[in-house]
Amino acid sequence: MDEELARFLVSAACLSTESVTWDGGAMPLRLAFYSCSEQPPQRYVSSVRAIVFRGQTALAVTDPSGEMYVLPGGRVEAGESLLETLKREVLEETGWTLLEAELLGLMHFHHLAPEPPDYEYPYPDFVWPVYLAEADSFHAGAIVPDDDVAVCQFYPIDEIRRLPLRKGELLLFENALQRRHKGVSR
Repeated sequence: MDEELARFLVSAACLSTESVTWDGGAMPLRLAFYSCSEQPPQRYVSSVRAIVFRGQTALAVTDPSGEMYVLPGGRVEAGESLLETLKREVLEETGWTLLEAELLGLMHFHHLAPEPPDYEYPYPDFVWPVYLAEADSFHAGAIVPDDDVAVCQFYPIDEIRRLPLRKGELLLFENALQRRHKGVSR
């Protein structure tokens, strides 16, 4: 890991670390979830995510295999700010616009294998900032079909807590609830 990213991560609070594999097991990664209030260095950001609330419910996404997660979002496009990316990706993936969003934490990925050929993202480390967001309005026509999304819907908070989420995802969710309860974001 390069020194700039290492310095940044030392200033954040690590919530959980685990191993994951992508691309059918061909891409092993170490994934760490962090709580933080400062933006990570932009050059490491490849995607943005959000935990999206609406009243006393939160948005969950189900992928085609039936796995559920509470971090909709996606890849940053050239020329977009992170908030522009977040709003566009959440709208395209779920149909929901966002009223407001604030940084909650991030997901840090570290590759555990050699760089894949023609890899176009930061290597060996990349991060996904995670925001706390409030839903505004639904626009079904804005949804862009996605092979990774089967269903998006809001669930009561207690139901979200019972979903089989990654440990770090659940810890970020609980942090988001605490911030909302304290009135930092409504």
